[in-house]
Amino acid sequence: MNPLYESKSDATIISELAYRFGFGDYFKGGEEALIDLIMDHHSLDNVSREILKKGASKLKSIPDGSNYRLGFGTPSGKIELYAEQLTEYGEALPVYLPPIEAPITPGDKKYPLAFIQGHSRFRTHSSFANLKSLLDMNPEPFVEINPIDAKARRIFDDDYVTVFNDRGKTTLKARISESVGPGVVNINEGWWIDQFKEGSVNHLTHDVINPVQEKVYEPNMHMNDVAVQIKRWEDSER
Repeated sequence: MNPLYESKSDATIISELAYRFGFGDYFKGGEEALIDLIMDHHSLDNVSREILKKGASKLKSIPDGSNYRLGFGTPSGKIELYAEQLTEYGEALPVYLPPIEAPITPGDKKYPLAFIQGHSRFRTHSSFANLKSLLDMNPEPFVEINPIDAKARRIFDDDYVTVFNDRGKTTLKARISESVGPGVVNINEGWWIDQFKEGSVNHLTHDVINPVQEKVYEPNMHMNDVAVQIKRWEDSER
């Protein structure tokens, strides 16, 4: 199936960018050339794209004494579906854990809305958040709120609203949208703090660390497990 409209593969995008920057000679041949580059290793001497098109091929053994590392950074060196080092947490196998903070049933807590941080197509996290050409299309942050929640709070499109909890608050414009469900609000991550009328997304989040993440890889924050309330900004100023 051919790509729709102006969509292109990652390989095509990279090669076209390289051509515009004067490095096109290094990226000729599209996807097939990139596959050849990946396959340029002595362990694949007897394998080619043409062979792989016909079916799987067995890898040549790596010679003894080779520095080429095979395996994974796990205790067994293999892919592990069962993680022995997580037995003390009861999570050696994947398990369901209830949210730390975000309400499972909308409206049943002091802060009844689950706050999430989506990703914008106009930025890579916070990179390019100050680029004028992109700001012309997406000039400022907004919070998406479902029509049901907006109606209950007398919130309309482009109203300034304050999203808040016990840790802090942020003020920005509202966008009424069914792209978020009832009981959920979304502010895309990556905006710089001075692009908000007040506060930022990080004024709302907490820093509770899941010890399991630290055990197997690195700690991370629960950026999509946050409870908030939202109200019109002019009401919050009274």
